[in-house]
Amino acid sequence: MKRTTILFLGPCRKFDPATSKPFPAFSPNSRSGKFLRNAIDATAASGEVILRFDNVIPRALFDKKGRERYPSCGELVAELEGHALWRLGSSDVVIGLSAIVGQALQTVQSARFEAGCRSGPTLIRLEHPSFMMRRPVHERTDYIRRLRECFHSAVDAAITPRAAALAGA
Repeated sequence: MKRTTILFLGPCRKFDPATSKPFPAFSPNSRSGKFLRNAIDATAASGEVILRFDNVIPRALFDKKGRERYPSCGELVAELEGHALWRLGSSDVVIGLSAIVGQALQTVQSARFEAGCRSGPTLIRLEHPSFMMRRPVHERTDYIRRLRECFHSAVDAAITPRAAALAGA
């Protein structure tokens, strides 16, 4: 029985000044990674799912003055076109963490559909954990509720075809 994969996808890696290297995607040692992982723990995520963490751009980005910067939608689209996430199945879920990641995912998915490619994971957009960390408690609580709904939707999507196959047997 294939377990559903939920991939949390951020825009790009953040630079860790302590090591002079980028943090791994949503590392528990980064503030946003710690927040996201605590939010996931609060959902009591099912053992039915495999959790993965990645970034569209696998490196930190810097401007001409050497300051960390956020990627543009065009940069994200260019990286997403060949990203491994498109090899995930239809019962898998990709959660784009931020409006710009969600927009880039939608752009690439639309282009794939126009080209006749209908396979791939379900796409969901949620706010980036670094944004939610600064929000009032009631909004952070709502974020955890929406995250829990993502898990339940993913598990339901994975179970429904198996249930139908068993019922027809």
